[in-house]
Amino acid sequence: MAIQELSQKKWIIPPLNINLQTEISNSLRISPVLSQLLINRGIADIESARTFIQSDLSLLSDPMLLPDIEKSSKRIIDALSKGEKVTVYGDYDVDGISATALMVQCLETLSGLYWNQESIIDYYIPDRLEEGYGLSTGAIETISKTGTKVIITVDCGVNAFEEAEFAREKGIDLIITDHHEPCGELPEAGRAGGHGGCNCAFGLINPKLATSNYPFRELSGVGVAFMLAWALGQNAPNRNSQSAGSGNKKVAPAFKDFLMSAMGLAALGTIADVVPLEQENRILAKYGLSSLQYSENPGIKALKEVAGLNGKKIYSYHVGFCLGPRINAAGRVGNAKKGVEMLTAKCEDTAKEIALYLESENKRRQKIQSDMLKSARKKVLNDVDFNSDMAIIISDDNWHQGVIGVVASRLASEFHRPVIIIAIDGEVGHGSARSIPNFHLHNALLKCQELSTDKKLLISFGGHAQAAGLRILKKDIPEFKKIFNTISDGQLGEDDLIPALNIDIEVELSSISRSLLEELKCLLPHGEGNPIPVFATRDVSIVGQIRRFGVNGKHLGFYVRQGDVSFKAVAFGMGDKIDALKENNGDYSISYVLRSPFRKEADNLSNYNGMYKEDVEIEVKDIST
Repeated sequence: MAIQELSQKKWIIPPLNINLQTEISNSLRISPVLSQLLINRGIADIESARTFIQSDLSLLSDPMLLPDIEKSSKRIIDALSKGEKVTVYGDYDVDGISATALMVQCLETLSGLYWNQESIIDYYIPDRLEEGYGLSTGAIETISKTGTKVIITVDCGVNAFEEAEFAREKGIDLIITDHHEPCGELPEAGRAGGHGGCNCAFGLINPKLATSNYPFRELSGVGVAFMLAWALGQNAPNRNSQSAGSGNKKVAPAFKDFLMSAMGLAALGTIADVVPLEQENRILAKYGLSSLQYSENPGIKALKEVAGLNGKKIYSYHVGFCLGPRINAAGRVGNAKKGVEMLTAKCEDTAKEIALYLESENKRRQKIQSDMLKSARKKVLNDVDFNSDMAIIISDDNWHQGVIGVVASRLASEFHRPVIIIAIDGEVGHGSARSIPNFHLHNALLKCQELSTDKKLLISFGGHAQAAGLRILKKDIPEFKKIFNTISDGQLGEDDLIPALNIDIEVELSSISRSLLEELKCLLPHGEGNPIPVFATRDVSIVGQIRRFGVNGKHLGFYVRQGDVSFKAVAFGMGDKIDALKENNGDYSISYVLRSPFRKEADNLSNYNGMYKEDVEIEVKDIST
């Protein structure tokens, strides 16, 4: 598809699979359009298509398939029954905070149900700036002094070998639940059962372990925590029913109610952590969003209230852009423990007070982030030579470590190049990196270590293809820039620097209808791996008057027509294209998503007397001549 003048993106439209499309459409009685959308999402047969659409709870795998989960759940139950202190150790992002809250509430629920007591249950969230990510011996030392006998990690710990040994020396049984990739070279397993994990941990529960029998690898941290909670319910000694107990998959009715409520927390972390919303993640997100909408949890209710979501249907968008950022804010610029405190609060007044604190912290985070983004963008334009540098690497002594990842992501999207933002604290720089397709960040950082003169250019680093973190001495940043740009120059071509727009399917405007929009709801919830469907239509004309709206006329509203079919269209962020659109009298190609006309931003359009469908609107993503 020709991309001229108006568009700076390359459109990628997958080929149609007519045979499979027809087979799925006829078998499931769905439209060919929906069938093709399913195929684009990796569906290769009728049963997979049916499973995707249904996404039923019964399709969740047995948690007992996870490594070490049975013996770990029995050790936790033993600790609760004896009144031993148990500490949940989480991470400071939404995934870690929601997982911590879920596990704390699970342990409290079990204690109340089976032993009529309040066991000693605590939690620990490390400080992002002072302690950094994951387990540390300092934190374990602090926790050991409180009399803790069992530590349960959530969303961290899979590679914490030294820390696991230290915990054992302190007489603590360490149970690690995590979803991150294990290191390539793992010590031989000992007490953890021969799966290549931390050999000093009592248990290591991670679907990504090589010996895991769990069929789905991509659970989030809170997803793994949810599975442990379910396993605890299966192993709990229910005195009032014969349906529970070791070896039986059923849980007590009261604990089942807890699990259904806890899916709201599972959805929070799963969606916010941008894991693929496929298979089990999709099920947890689907039912979890409903749980969030109707939740009686004081913390969730308070969070929705400050986010302006009371009484509204909750979609994945709201988790990613409304609820998640408010929880994240405390971990980025304040006290991450406040997020757990809110989500586990039993008093509505306390929950509301903390939610208001998180709201203020989020506004402070937004101000810090906005100022830093302006500063970083200015530095990019002044200091980066786009003719010679394929990557953007910038640093500053005044930048806040808590928001460098967000800023790096924004700049990578804006300039479509690998970006590394380094916040310098004294003599050490803390960096966050974000990439573009076709450039593997983690591999590039490995190569940097190999090519540097002393093999220790980076103090430490970790991550994956599209995101990574690092630490580096301030004095080594110039050499790092040179080596990294050499690597990126060898791997990236000019075509890689053109952003791509993935189109699902090309259709005529006559194919768009309210019934199609309603049918598309079976694809919900949307997220990583299951994006909102993007359509493309060629040879459309703009009719009526094009109007700008919004602050500073940032957006456009107009009507598009093909044949005798017209739709109202809005184009967010395209206000600066108005002159080019007015000057061109020919036909356009547009890419877009469908939406209900529930907003009034384009109501000031001039009246267009042609026939158009008022029950569907088009949200334009890109336009070309």
